[in-house]
Order: sequence, then C-alpha cells, then structure tokens
Amino acid sequence: MLDRDGFPAASLEAIAGEAGTTKGTVLYHFGSKQAVYEAVVAGLFDAGTEYMTARILAAEGHRERLHVYIESNLRFIAEHARHVSAVHRIVENSGRRVEDDTAVPGLVRILAAGQKDGEFGDFDPEIVALAIRAVIDGASFHFTANPGLDIDHHIAEAVRLFDRATAKEAVS
Repeated sequence: MLDRDGFPAASLEAIAGEAGTTKGTVLYHFGSKQAVYEAVVAGLFDAGTEYMTARILAAEGHRERLHVYIESNLRFIAEHARHVSAVHRIVENSGRRVEDDTAVPGLVRILAAGQKDGEFGDFDPEIVALAIRAVIDGASFHFTANPGLDIDHHIAEAVRLFDRATAKEAVS
C-alpha cells in the first residue's frame, strides 16, 4: 500500500483494510502506527538476511562469496520491489535512517579474508565494502523506480565492476 498510495494515505484504517482486519486488531498486535512501520522495515531486513545467508554460505571461495553477496542483494531487491519501495517511503517520511549495522563489517571480513588468502589484490577492504553497499543501496531506488529494467544485466555489471576492483594487479 505504501508503495502504491504513498505515506500520507497510510492511516491505521487503511493499513487494517489492506490486511483484511480492523484498526483495533492492528493496534492490539502492534500498539502504534510507528510499530507497524518498524515491523515492515524489520521484515524486509530479516527476509533479505534469510535470502542471502544460505546463498553466501554455499559459495566456495572468497571471490564467489563476493559475487553471490552482490548478486543475492540485488536479486532480492528486484524480487521484493514493492516491499523495498514501502521501506523507502517509511524512511523518507520518518526522519530517521535505517541501516543494517552488520552489512559493511561482514563484507569487510569477506574482502580481507580474500586478500589474506591471495584471491584479491591490494585495496582498502572498508572503502571497497562501502562502495559495494553504495551501489546496492542506490540500486534499490533505481530498481523500484524502473520496473522494466534488465535486472540480469544490472546484476552482471555490478558483479563485473567489483570483480575488477578486487582483482590482483597484473604483473609487468
């Protein structure tokens, strides 16, 4: 509903109607409209974590883990565009930032381990992790605003970009 009708239209009555219940039931389970919004945001992060974790853990090697990290993030966004768009509306109108505090440190660990094991070249893992997150977070807006995109192409290009950024330098 938030993605379709916008934030101002998301009254408790409208939320309840969309859920097929009453305002009283919504308030009983959540206590406030803010709690409903927090549940929508938490639900997206929890679903994304579940979607990505199994895929990343199944990957072999640091480079493949990096590829799967980027690909699964972007594919999740594409497959859950309405939920992502609803979270965008909540964040835009709540005045507070919503971040996954584990995303960058987890990515730094993948990158640093890949460097240690010789799969990646020499770069600052934190800066590259922040760049990866910036591309993924930016894509969440681009994908939801442009439903006709060739998602596979965008994912392949993002993977290719960071594959180059983390590659070992050619020996002269």
